[in-house]
Amino acid sequence: MKILILGAGQVGSTLAKYLSEDKDNDITIVDTDETNLLDIQRHLDIKTVCGNGSYPNILEEADIKNMDMVIAVTRSDEGNMLACQMAHTLYQVDKKIARVRTAEYLHRKELFSDDAIPIDFIITPEGLVTNYIKRVVEEPGAEQVFEFENGLVQLVETRAYAGTPIVGHSIKELHKHLPNINMRIVSLYRNSQAIPAYGDTVIKDGDRVYFVTKRESVSKVLKEFRRLDRAYKNIIIAGGGRIGLNLAKHLEKNHRVRIIEKNKDRVKELADELDDVLVLRGNASDEELLLEEGIENTDLFLALTDSDEINVIVSILAKRLGAHKTIALVKRNVYEDLAEQSEDVDMVISPDQITTSGILAHIRKGDTMMVHSLRQGKSEAIEVVVHGDKNHSDVVGRSIGQISLPDGVVVGSIVRNNKVIMGSRKLVIEEGDHVLLVLTDVNKIHEVEELFEGYFD
Repeated sequence: MKILILGAGQVGSTLAKYLSEDKDNDITIVDTDETNLLDIQRHLDIKTVCGNGSYPNILEEADIKNMDMVIAVTRSDEGNMLACQMAHTLYQVDKKIARVRTAEYLHRKELFSDDAIPIDFIITPEGLVTNYIKRVVEEPGAEQVFEFENGLVQLVETRAYAGTPIVGHSIKELHKHLPNINMRIVSLYRNSQAIPAYGDTVIKDGDRVYFVTKRESVSKVLKEFRRLDRAYKNIIIAGGGRIGLNLAKHLEKNHRVRIIEKNKDRVKELADELDDVLVLRGNASDEELLLEEGIENTDLFLALTDSDEINVIVSILAKRLGAHKTIALVKRNVYEDLAEQSEDVDMVISPDQITTSGILAHIRKGDTMMVHSLRQGKSEAIEVVVHGDKNHSDVVGRSIGQISLPDGVVVGSIVRNNKVIMGSRKLVIEEGDHVLLVLTDVNKIHEVEELFEGYFD
């Protein structure tokens, strides 16, 4: 697929890196910052064009006439929308994706159509990240929570701790502990290496476990892997940007929330928009301020500023001062790795990986409903709708055990007529099933696409 990315900022460069790993993709990236482009060229084998992605001559230099898709992720909403308009009107590009952050545009959905501004999919990174954090807050003990089939099924990552029911026991014993819970462990990571999740595989202390279950069963399954995490009531948010504000609005009714923001004007804006949130003007790295606000009694500390460095540092400080759990928003891999190595940062959230997941479903072939990028893009979880019949499909009418799934690909569950069924070797796939698959090796995606793509005479 020929893909044109407009904007070589953090999201654009992350997308370029991720998509260029697929040899079937031909990537070109456009940006006004030549330094950014030179840095990308040093690391990736892709074409770069220096210039404004809203100018027709620059788009033509980037060979837009032969592109299958345009992804506009520059810093300008207006530039992104204009680029998609030109891609549609002047060059008949089939698929257009744009990042739009401004609420005034997003509230007017009639703007985005072929008769107005032709954008097939709108990316709102702040909204995606806010929703992601909401799910984590709702499930204490979960490291990550990914939703499929409109939230009916959830894929959860957690860490196994010594002294809990499952550690030191095999996976098949877990089902004896939870006889009335439908769940399946789909992958294990030990010392950053994927471990096959067979029935006789023994769970060890520190294992990263991914399991699939219904939303209402998540908390019961989590108790098997870790000490019971108390519900989050006292929450401090460092950073009053869009994510901090939107999250506070969601949490303020049922939680005691405080926001620390250093910008005087922004403090006033936050105070005007929030009803039951205490907004503090100050620096989240101010130890005295944190102690005054009772950091030792804080259930959850969220570092959501625009700075990776600050988010990692204040998370470590908050944890050492007594915060029960800390979460840091981190964009760059170097800081993500640093934070994950620190015992004082309980969870790292990558907005770029969340945004990439939102885009991937619109790039994958076949009827792919949802995609979540895992393990810094090395693994992937996808929801695929099955089409065709026994004569026009490689999967319909066959049991999972009869399907030639690539190594490292696991069927976690299927949803059939709004009913969740856990994957097993005897389960037969039917037309219309929504299948949740987990790939420990993202390079197997094309084999999976080909397998689940119905064919017709």
